[in-house]
Amino acid sequence: MPDLNAEISKHHLTRRQFAAALAAFVLPTPLLAATEIPKIAVLDWGWAESLLALELAPMAVAEAPLYGNRVVVPALPGDTIDLGLRSWPNMELLRQLKPDLILSQAGYGVSATRLEEIAPTLALPLYGAERQPLQAAEKAMRMIATRIGRETTAQDYLQRSYDRLDALRQQMKAYDGRPLLIIKFADDRVIDIYGAGGLFDDILKRIGITNAWDGPTNNWGFATAGLEAVARYPDAHVVIIEPAPPGTLLESALWKALPPIRAGRVTMIPPTWVFGAFPSAMRFAEVLKSGLDLA
Repeated sequence: MPDLNAEISKHHLTRRQFAAALAAFVLPTPLLAATEIPKIAVLDWGWAESLLALELAPMAVAEAPLYGNRVVVPALPGDTIDLGLRSWPNMELLRQLKPDLILSQAGYGVSATRLEEIAPTLALPLYGAERQPLQAAEKAMRMIATRIGRETTAQDYLQRSYDRLDALRQQMKAYDGRPLLIIKFADDRVIDIYGAGGLFDDILKRIGITNAWDGPTNNWGFATAGLEAVARYPDAHVVIIEPAPPGTLLESALWKALPPIRAGRVTMIPPTWVFGAFPSAMRFAEVLKSGLDLA
């Protein structure tokens, strides 16, 4: 830690200069003056939705047009600038925009070191070896809120969310208790199955429902398998995340022969971002409750 007295002696600061130096030394530098709206560029949809939950719209988002189809809500403003691919954004455009802050996901896409050459960067972890995305999403939201001076907004949002999850847990007691097999179609024969380490698995635990998938998953919380994987869980209730599989698979004999499907235990839910942060977790909880037709 610097010796302030030595610095004062060395430079012969006036009393006013000393007060200013002390304030700058003790207090963290805010992103902007309190009256200004920060220009924030976001390279990860989870942080884009988190920023919107903090009641601040990002200036630019990677793959902004696709966000509306995959994440859905909270919606981006129509004038949000598209930064190109999430894994490799348009760096020249990013530089031209001169953002006050860049938000990215640690370990994915362009390194924080390179982004720092353009603007101050928060590279926050979400999916990784820790395999606790809901906890990581909360921590990241609080860090973003602290950086932009919206700690109270974050606290209010998180409190409302946890209160809602508690209420949903009570409502889920009306469900028949069967474990859920949560899938999304990669094509007409291959599915992604969401299990341990995933955002939706964290939510199932919070609302008191068992995840049927007990197989291995990657750091993003899913496994890829063929349709035969569904047959290994004959007592499960299958939840399909839209979009529905291509072609006529759902009308095929193969699909209808799967035990859960044959028994009519299948539910289709609207698009929900499987690699999202806290708002996506809450959307999943709500659309799941509606899909299971619980009062």
